[in-house]
Amino acid sequence: MKRLICVSVTMVFALAACQNMPWTQRHNTPPVEGPPPSSDSASYDAPAPPEEGLQLSTDQRFSDVPLLVGLHEDLDKSFVYESKTLQIGRMVYTTKSSVNELSSFYIRECPAAGWKLSSVVQAAGAELSFTKPGKKLKVVIKNLGLGRGGRQLVLTLLPDED
Repeated sequence: MKRLICVSVTMVFALAACQNMPWTQRHNTPPVEGPPPSSDSASYDAPAPPEEGLQLSTDQRFSDVPLLVGLHEDLDKSFVYESKTLQIGRMVYTTKSSVNELSSFYIRECPAAGWKLSSVVQAAGAELSFTKPGKKLKVVIKNLGLGRGGRQLVLTLLPDED
């Protein structure tokens, strides 16, 4: 009987964890068009709904690599090179945002910047790979552990050999 209870509890936690993965969360809410129905609607300016999740920063190293607000760059571990014909970079940041929040941010923002998601690996953090013509972007998110807290975000931008 104890074994059955343990197995049942484990299954409940496993299913709950699967629902919280960034690629299973849906943020597709239909847009609201026009004023709300009322008998006296001469003019109505509805406020824009707040955008869900982490916010996009306007301060970016590369114009097509999204960064979120509130990152702290580790300059000792970062390297960036940019010329007219080549962009290469390994940018290392720390943040208090969760692995799921960071994954969701990049899954949402990279396609808006022209990147195509090519793979997702989630184990003790997350690794996302994106491509666009002539470029590859790898997003690695790692937990820093209890002593340091927070997460490490490593963005690696390379030319695509294909």
